[in-house]
Amino acid sequence: MVRLSFLVHLTDSKPLRLMNGTNRCNGRVELFHNGQWGTVCDDRWGMQEAAVVCREMNCGNALSVKHNAFFGRGRDKVWLDDVECSGHEKSLVDCRNRGLGEHNCDHNEDAGVVCSASVRLFNGTNRCSGRVEVSQGGQWWKICNSNWGQEESTRLCKELGCGPPKNSQESFHFGDTRLKGYRITCARNVSSISDCTFQEITETCEGVTLKEIHENAHNNVYIPMLRLVDGTDRCSGRVEVMHGGQWGTVCDDEWDIRDAEVVCRVIDCGTAQTAKTNAFFGPGQGNIWLDDVSCLGNETSLMHCRHPPLGENNCGHGEDAGVVCSANIRLINGTGQCSGRVEFSHGDHWSPTFNFNWGMNEATVVCREMNCGDPVKFTGSYGQGGAQRGYKVSCSGRESSLSQCTLTEYVQTSSDHMEEAAVECSGKTCPDTKRILSEF
Repeated sequence: MVRLSFLVHLTDSKPLRLMNGTNRCNGRVELFHNGQWGTVCDDRWGMQEAAVVCREMNCGNALSVKHNAFFGRGRDKVWLDDVECSGHEKSLVDCRNRGLGEHNCDHNEDAGVVCSASVRLFNGTNRCSGRVEVSQGGQWWKICNSNWGQEESTRLCKELGCGPPKNSQESFHFGDTRLKGYRITCARNVSSISDCTFQEITETCEGVTLKEIHENAHNNVYIPMLRLVDGTDRCSGRVEVMHGGQWGTVCDDEWDIRDAEVVCRVIDCGTAQTAKTNAFFGPGQGNIWLDDVSCLGNETSLMHCRHPPLGENNCGHGEDAGVVCSANIRLINGTGQCSGRVEFSHGDHWSPTFNFNWGMNEATVVCREMNCGDPVKFTGSYGQGGAQRGYKVSCSGRESSLSQCTLTEYVQTSSDHMEEAAVECSGKTCPDTKRILSEF
């Protein structure tokens, strides 16, 4: 046990960021100190601590706290442990804690938060572009473009960590919406758009849209979206990345199983079975964004591998690279990719999961692993596969993959009437992508 007398107060504010979440306002909590990002241990981690993080990040209210590396394990330093906040502090380092770098944790205990968010860019091509919307009273409102100028754009892009704005709404469009609108007025000294003055507009108004100039804002690494196209399932196909608002392919020069391993890991598709060359899944169209990719195999993003600058290549689409990943979960007989009967791959064959003790925790893990949002239903019938041998599953709900849950092999007898487990998820959290911000 740690005695309270060991806890200290720090005086200097430290930059925070949230990693590996679905947007800028949820993820693993990381703190910048001595030139390095490090994590926060989840000992004593609760809603008061999350409230401070969400406030400091201009992300609205804390919705939930996450323990046991819910958003994945960090790397290098663990900077904070035994954090205790009243909930009113301006910065996480104003809360009581052991002292920077003092801990008895490892990265399996990395803390995370889910915040409500107060501002978002919606329907854009990446996290730094889209229609501007704010959260007020539990719902999202668009911002009308009257009174909106360079100062508001600059402040918002800075708040989102997106560099300077591209101040031309004619060159890009992210759709309009029937959302209610606000006219916004910002004083010069406000640090967040949510601190500005809002006036509700009853008549129809045009919404504000933004796009960043620099994709590598704040010297962070830009991680493009990744997808597999024209394969037999979500875990096989031609590798494509999103850059500059356009999907493009990867050239197969130097493409091998180590590169495929990184792709399969990024999109949560198990391990790489084969690396495909010579447009095995058909030629793509448009740009070829990557060439001469050389990975060690343990990278967390394809962009962390050695490669020439984006767009530089000496290839044609006859050399488009592809992968076949093992996958370890699939949904069968559903109405789309995000619903159906749950089957699990263990070894070289697919087996059903039975609905014994099947509930919200298990459905949450399946939807998360499939990148399909949140569970809408965890009951229902999508036909029966008829297999006698399968698995009983027990999850805490925090796992990132069904394979991390407790799996018990089960063989039905003639007297059993156990149905196969099924799930219906809300839909993709981000189209054709795993974590866009896997290393922001």
